[in-house]
Amino acid sequence: MPYLTRFHLDPRSRAGARYLENPQRLHAALYRATPTQPVDVSDNGRILWRIDRDDPWDPLVWVVSPERPMLDPLADEAGHSVGGRVYESRDYAPLLTRLQKGQVYAFRFTGNPVRTGRRAVGDAESQRFGHVTAAQQTRWFVRQAEAHGFALCPSAGGGADVVVTGRRRTTFWRDRQRVVIAIGEFIGHLEIIDATLARQALVRGIGHARAYGCGLLTLAKPR
Repeated sequence: MPYLTRFHLDPRSRAGARYLENPQRLHAALYRATPTQPVDVSDNGRILWRIDRDDPWDPLVWVVSPERPMLDPLADEAGHSVGGRVYESRDYAPLLTRLQKGQVYAFRFTGNPVRTGRRAVGDAESQRFGHVTAAQQTRWFVRQAEAHGFALCPSAGGGADVVVTGRRRTTFWRDRQRVVIAIGEFIGHLEIIDATLARQALVRGIGHARAYGCGLLTLAKPR
C-alpha cells in the first residue's frame, strides 16, 4: 500500500542544510525510515522523493514509499513544525484507484533530463549527457510523459502546457566519486491516456536518478 508524505525540512538546522546539499544523505535517511527495507527497489519497493524549494525557509520534501515511513527521528534532527506538524503521510491508494482515461490534472515533476550518446567518435561505451536548455528539457519531458500514459494538454498560446520552472546541476560525492546530476523542474497540465501506465509512473517514478530526488510526479486539481 503506497503512501504519499509531505515533510517540512528546516534549512536553518545543520542537518537540514546537509540534506539539502547532498541528495545521497537524504536518500539514505529516507531509506532508513522505511519499516521494511525493499528487496526490489526498481519496482513498487522504490522510495521516490522530491524537494520543492518554492519557500527557501520551508523546503518541502515529498516522499512516495511502499509503506508508511517512520520519520520521527528525521523530524527531530532536521524538521520544523508548520501548522502543528512536521510531516504528514496519507494513503496514496485512493488517488491511484480514481485515475481514469480522459481525466485532466495539474502536475509537478522534478526529473533528470538526459540523452544517451558517445563522448567521441569511436568510443565503445555510451554515456548519459544532461540536457541543458529549457527547450531540450521540455522535449525530453513530453516524450517521457507519452511513454508513461500521459498527454500534455494544449496551452493557451499553442504547444504543450508545460513550463520549466527551474534548471540546475547538483554535485555531490558518493563512494569517493564525484556525481553530477542535471535537474529540471516542470509544471503544467496533462491528461490521463493510459491509467495503468500512469499509476505505475506515480509509484515507480520517471527517468533516471530516482534515488537522488528525481522522478517523482505529483498530481493535483486543474488550476
